[in-house]
Amino acid sequence: MNNMIPGISDQSLQELNAALPWHAGTLLADGRLVGRLDARPHKREEVQPIPDKRIRRLDEALSLAGKSVLEVGCFEGIHTLGLRHFGADVTAVDIRPMNVLKTLARLSAHGDSARVFVLDVEEATTLGHFDVVFHCGVLYHLEDPVSHLRQLLPACDAIYLDTHVADAGRDGDTLVVDGESFRGYRHQEGGWNDPFSGRGASAFWLTLQDLQALLDAQGFACETWSERAERNGARVGLMARRRR
Repeated sequence: MNNMIPGISDQSLQELNAALPWHAGTLLADGRLVGRLDARPHKREEVQPIPDKRIRRLDEALSLAGKSVLEVGCFEGIHTLGLRHFGADVTAVDIRPMNVLKTLARLSAHGDSARVFVLDVEEATTLGHFDVVFHCGVLYHLEDPVSHLRQLLPACDAIYLDTHVADAGRDGDTLVVDGESFRGYRHQEGGWNDPFSGRGASAFWLTLQDLQALLDAQGFACETWSERAERNGARVGLMARRRR
């Protein structure tokens, strides 16, 4: 991270925190809060760590310094900062313009920078090539995660996926893509005005088995880094690397 940029003044930080509809907070080195804590239960009620344990493990596995990293769904820039902490060359995208503004603002307040763009990853046809894709909390908001991954995976050498998957007993729905059927669960989204929802009325959660099979078919060897039960259902962290 760039530590040569002068620190943000108290007045500027107060204006920044008041100007944008923040849902998460991070601490500067001097203990001042950037953003705010989300007052809603089960959301981001605590200061977010930079970097978090997922990014730390990703760095241990791949050594992020100097690597080109595409962050899919930057939200408010917390993971962007975490990736930059390890010296990654980060390009971050998000479908919501407000999230891009908040990410740029948070990076600036922390004295750092990255390329951050508004992009609908379900519509993008090319994103260039990246050493690593960091894909956290987005796949389960997509209407067609299969087409998205088929488009994205050829453009990277490794991908970390953190996503909900369809629980056993909630896998009775089917997504058909190019004549191939995928099992899963059709989840109702909260609408565009909900900052924690996708663009459409519903999203499709793949089963873990079908998600792993999709990664395998695209030439990636997959490791399960985490499995956990959350209030909305099962969630996994997958590390997939292109087979040589």
